[in-house]
Amino acid sequence: MLPSTPGDRRTRLDTVVFQFREPTAQGTNSMKPSHQLRWHPLLDEWVIIAAGSDTRPWSGAVSKVSQTRKPVHDPGCHLCPRVSRATGATNPDYRGPFAFDNDFPALDSTASDIAAAPIRPPEHPLLASAPPLGRCRVVCWSERHDATLASLANDEMRAVIQLWRGEFKALATLPEVKQVLMFENKGEEIGTSNPHPHGQIYATPFVTQIAKRMCRAQSLYAQESGGSLLQSLLAEPYIQEHLLIDRNEHASVIVPYAARMPYETWVLPHRHVCTVAELSDNELLDMAALHQRQMQRYDRLFRRSAPNITLWHNAPVDNHPDNEHWCFHITMLPPLRDPNKLKFLAGFETGSGNMVNPVQPESAAAALRDT
Repeated sequence: MLPSTPGDRRTRLDTVVFQFREPTAQGTNSMKPSHQLRWHPLLDEWVIIAAGSDTRPWSGAVSKVSQTRKPVHDPGCHLCPRVSRATGATNPDYRGPFAFDNDFPALDSTASDIAAAPIRPPEHPLLASAPPLGRCRVVCWSERHDATLASLANDEMRAVIQLWRGEFKALATLPEVKQVLMFENKGEEIGTSNPHPHGQIYATPFVTQIAKRMCRAQSLYAQESGGSLLQSLLAEPYIQEHLLIDRNEHASVIVPYAARMPYETWVLPHRHVCTVAELSDNELLDMAALHQRQMQRYDRLFRRSAPNITLWHNAPVDNHPDNEHWCFHITMLPPLRDPNKLKFLAGFETGSGNMVNPVQPESAAAALRDT
């Protein structure tokens, strides 16, 4: 029987280990001891660690590494300097990071026809709708078409993260905005529509589902323990011994104990802050340095410019009292199990919302430390 998850379960790092028997003559138990359930305290859910499944025969899709080298400047790229975008606007001859409103935004408070719906919404409580208020921004990391965050010089990386912080501060003050989610989709495997190095920002008129869960979990932990959930995780000796990858004065990189993806990592500040705006300049630079070093590790581990989803998790800005317990952190989620094999979200993950991770988190941490 599994332990209950509320209350004390949410605050502990102990695990649930299946009691395995040696296979019988009839083969009634073929599972391996590497199979385990782990509780994800930040998302309030179980993660299945099925490390043995990664060795099963594989004849499915593989990720093919492109051998084409990107040019420094691509006149056909809508994000390069001096190029006209699809809307007719021409990019300035920018150097360093460059931010602008998305030309094809999912959310847009500035549209003149924002209140004009093409179809009259039905008057029924189960068929609710609302105007798509909010903002969508694009942030180019560099004028160079062939750059990545991993390849930027220190001063270039510093300019990027300072722009990130400025964008967050500006968007968080908009009256319709309840959350500011900053992210990067990197690589063809993620579905990136443009290979120019860039990230995006969605300033939404609602708090997203994952943010609600994170906020609730961190608030409950603070009420029960008086501490910060992520700082408590980071201080746990088991994390320090087996899952820590890198650290500096103000931040650390770990593989989460209940990692949902094979080589998922978190960059955690050593001081509890709710948003990137609350970090001191030195804290911001230290987190950015670890973020960049981790991207470089992924490139070495996978022997390529690794695809990745990076999320900068700031607390919601809806003035909810639970927000004070939120700890700002960075999550990196490469979709690879190995250099050529993708981790897909298939039937079980899509239908249940729970993840199956085919790589033991401790093994992932060791591999990343050794690169």
